[in-house]
Amino acid sequence: MGNVAGVSAGDRVGPYEILSSIGAGGMGEVWKARDTRLERIVALKFSQAQLSKRFEHEARAIAGLNHPNIAQIFDVGDNYLVMEFVEGTALRGQEDVRKLLDIAVQIADGLAAAHAAGIVHRDLKPDNILITRDRRVKILDFGLAKRQLDLATEATRTLSLTHPGTVVGTVAYMSPEQARGRELDYRSDQFSFGLILYELATGKRAFRRDSDVETMTAIIRDDVEPL
Repeated sequence: MGNVAGVSAGDRVGPYEILSSIGAGGMGEVWKARDTRLERIVALKFSQAQLSKRFEHEARAIAGLNHPNIAQIFDVGDNYLVMEFVEGTALRGQEDVRKLLDIAVQIADGLAAAHAAGIVHRDLKPDNILITRDRRVKILDFGLAKRQLDLATEATRTLSLTHPGTVVGTVAYMSPEQARGRELDYRSDQFSFGLILYELATGKRAFRRDSDVETMTAIIRDDVEPL
């Protein structure tokens, strides 16, 4: 993908001093930075040019959320978001029942808040869910978020943010309608949430096949193996 942000450690972007690269996601690159005004560590998420409209949409969507289980947004630049920097580890492996229930409740709380605001994550997966040292769940990367309340308006646009028929998301955690490229609502997030919990409970993915196409076909046609 290259250096979409065009920055490196030590650079300044407005009042933010770039510290180090965190990684790349569906929207672009993420950098750890220091807010020189408030003396706090933040995450800067830079947009890829071709995703600029989706990027602006993410800013509007996340800005309305303020929930302990959702990474907070602090500021918006020309081509970047300034977000809460979360120190934690992504969901991995099998959890015991007590920890699993605690994680599940926190994820559900965060999703409920987003869905109540008309926001669908669209790419919920273990990599987008961090656990902090104090066992706080943080849902990250609403880069594919889409406001349900805007669906009717967007359908009339010549260029929509996500065309029906376009498959967007991570294959292993897609809902059947997502695998078909259909329009999504909050129920798609709930399906992805269920797949994540299945993996945490069993230590294996609910749908695991030899290729992405076979995995998507299984999600559409097959049932999950009972626990």
